[in-house]
Amino acid sequence: MKGNKRILAFAAAFAAGLLLMTACSKIVPRSGPTEYAVVIYGTAGGQMDDTMEVIWEELRTVLPDKGVRVFCRYKYGDGGDQFTGQWGNPGEVVTFELDKDTRFQDLRGSGVQDQGFELFQPENLAQVLSWAWREALPTKGCVLVFFGHGGGFDASADFPKELYGTVAPATRGVVYDEWFQGRVGMNMYEVARAVELSHVGRLQGILFHNCLMGGIESLTEVAPYADYLIATPFLLTSENEPLIPYLVKSLPGNTFEAAARQALRDSKERLTDGYRHEDPAELPANVELLKSSELTEVCRVTKKLAERLCQLYPTEREAIDRATCKVYRFYNLDPYFDLLDYARILADETGDGQLRTIAAELEQAFGLSTMEQITIDFDTHPELSSYSLSVVLVDKETYEKTPTRGTFSYRQAYEYSTFHKLTGWGNWLYTNLQPPTGNPCGQEL
Repeated sequence: MKGNKRILAFAAAFAAGLLLMTACSKIVPRSGPTEYAVVIYGTAGGQMDDTMEVIWEELRTVLPDKGVRVFCRYKYGDGGDQFTGQWGNPGEVVTFELDKDTRFQDLRGSGVQDQGFELFQPENLAQVLSWAWREALPTKGCVLVFFGHGGGFDASADFPKELYGTVAPATRGVVYDEWFQGRVGMNMYEVARAVELSHVGRLQGILFHNCLMGGIESLTEVAPYADYLIATPFLLTSENEPLIPYLVKSLPGNTFEAAARQALRDSKERLTDGYRHEDPAELPANVELLKSSELTEVCRVTKKLAERLCQLYPTEREAIDRATCKVYRFYNLDPYFDLLDYARILADETGDGQLRTIAAELEQAFGLSTMEQITIDFDTHPELSSYSLSVVLVDKETYEKTPTRGTFSYRQAYEYSTFHKLTGWGNWLYTNLQPPTGNPCGQEL
């Protein structure tokens, strides 16, 4: 659709449980087919709202004339005296279609001025997905991009929120919202529900433009709702971020897989520059493109790994404990470890034939699921030649505890997850007596 402005003003209607959408500019149908509708959804807050705006500005310059349309919903953060947003007020939720003629300066004041707007509610994401689908009628499908802070599995609140009885911080989640105490986010159960409610069908892909979302627990939860997933198990740089513009630019005329592969390859130089500018320590990192359907095999083999570990532990505890303290850790503040690296080290330390077979099968499964991977290596910190996905690894004592901010024990939270139900990985966490200690770690803050 053509026009010099596509800014939508929204009014909250919480009594009805939905947000009512009204256009404040004339809608003019676009000519020609649209292959993809891309939805960018998120919040960053703090001093980072300008990072979203920089990406919008780049998108406007690289957006193809046809083949892809971009729809955005973004909630501005607090920031206090250091608020960095130019195109919105603190706490304002702006929803608009981004095209070559978008006047960003007109966004301010056009959205919902509601600090309590709940981005994490599935209905609010579903609404934008449905709107994008109706407007664009994409022949190839929808792509969902999350922008903002992310996190891996955290037992302090990783349950559907209705089970808490009160709004609690959502983990294994994205778009953490600083306007809520504890920075409430949107967890993977809510993402799945949003896609279901939107009735757009299976997504072509989900790009997690967030830290720590390359965890097997997270991705297993949303794999049934998208053909491809893009994520990193590391912290993601917030400097010089090219992933979203490069993906959008590459989509027309391509399959999602081909476009995503190209976008990752094209992004490596700028991502490397971003990591170097953001942290002089030059920390390693990666970004991966995964084929969702192949994660089923990863889970099948991981189930065999968990079962074998539980069988061997009474007689091979010393060797298995050594492996637990040697496996690669992605980030020092969270218990996220490389799953394939763990399987390989376990096989080496124990010499067990079954574990060697399992490690080989897991390597093959990750080879089939990982369509593209770029690695950022500075040779300054521990690195792997390639990475798989992160998996939670804790000892039994930790697994049985209820976290300080939590309602349920780690075990209750973890065993609610689809990943545990498919693999029984929590059974191994309940068996393991060795806390990971002294592990090689890529990112230490």
